[in-house]
Amino acid sequence: MKKLLAICLVLIWAVSFGCKQEKIIPEISPGRDKLLGAGLAIEAVEHLKLAEIEEENKDEPRALLLIAYSHALSTNLTWLKSNNSETEYRNERARRLKELNTSEIEELFKVINHGYRVQKDTIRILIDKGPPVIPLILKDLIESRYSKAHDDFTDILTQIGAKGLDKLYTAVSSTDTPISVKIKLIRVIGDIGDASAQGKLEDLKDTVSDVGLKMEINAALYQLGNKKYQKDIEAGLSDSNVVVRRAAARAVKMLNQPSTSKIADALKDTDAIVRRDAVKALQKHVYSEALDILFDMLTNDSSGSTKQVVLNTLNQYAENGMADGLAPRLITLLTGTKKIAHHEDRLRIVQLLSKPALIKQIQAADPYDNLPHKLFDYYDIKETNKMVKDELNALLNELD
Repeated sequence: MKKLLAICLVLIWAVSFGCKQEKIIPEISPGRDKLLGAGLAIEAVEHLKLAEIEEENKDEPRALLLIAYSHALSTNLTWLKSNNSETEYRNERARRLKELNTSEIEELFKVINHGYRVQKDTIRILIDKGPPVIPLILKDLIESRYSKAHDDFTDILTQIGAKGLDKLYTAVSSTDTPISVKIKLIRVIGDIGDASAQGKLEDLKDTVSDVGLKMEINAALYQLGNKKYQKDIEAGLSDSNVVVRRAAARAVKMLNQPSTSKIADALKDTDAIVRRDAVKALQKHVYSEALDILFDMLTNDSSGSTKQVVLNTLNQYAENGMADGLAPRLITLLTGTKKIAHHEDRLRIVQLLSKPALIKQIQAADPYDNLPHKLFDYYDIKETNKMVKDELNALLNELD
């Protein structure tokens, strides 16, 4: 009898333990995983509905539900229509967007900062919410809790547009706002493109002493239609202050017929950001005499992102018949006696040679130059990096 009683107690304990184990996993966990980890918005909704009920702190499940409804509408609309759920999802999104509060917005910031696959829909929510999100974005631009989201934040401010201009002016005018944040906000004001902002920017310019910020204001004013600042922007390319040069290099792309020789001079700047933006400007303001400098930038100490922009620019010039002889020069550079130290540089050169315009140059070259044979010898004897060899092999097959 005692043994039977003991067995019964053990069974009761096991069953109760199993039930408790099930309750240990709250609905928020599978809901979060399905939505953020897998992008399965419709499957996540049911878990998050329950999580909204069971969680004491409602901020996360409510924020995630809003994302889930938004993501489902943007990625599963056909399914929603066929299952008569579209109206429900649209109504839920609209209701939750209207009720979205400060704490829930903070949860959305966390999602954007992480870079999940629902990023685009989360950003759209904040844009649709509009001006109420601006103070929170401005606060974080200053405090930098979500630094990985800052590019998205400036895009959100730009998309909210003129409705948020007053808040942006207040932040730019405040002595509590760091110069680096003011520069970002001036760029946003310029990108919003509301010409009515010119007066306040002119007033602001008269009150600031920082030369870099003044140049950003010049650029924004030009962008908003005040063309008298073109000469100031061009002069800024050679300023002694690197912040001024950065602002000018970023702005010069939008100028009307700027001095291309001054832009080409900026390709030799000591600052990588200035060089990168000068290359971007030369994609719009074409200058064939910059070809030699661009060629040298493929293997200098510029960043990988800058060199990629250089590659794109050289390819653009080749496509437009402005880079005759570029392919032979690239092959000589690649296969010469002095090996290019960094395999990333060699890879970019091969990728450039693989562009249709450069392949045409190789095929049209003097047969006695035997460019494909030089590439094969280099592939067969000298190149040791697998990624470069794979790209070379594909190029050789294309030339065969």
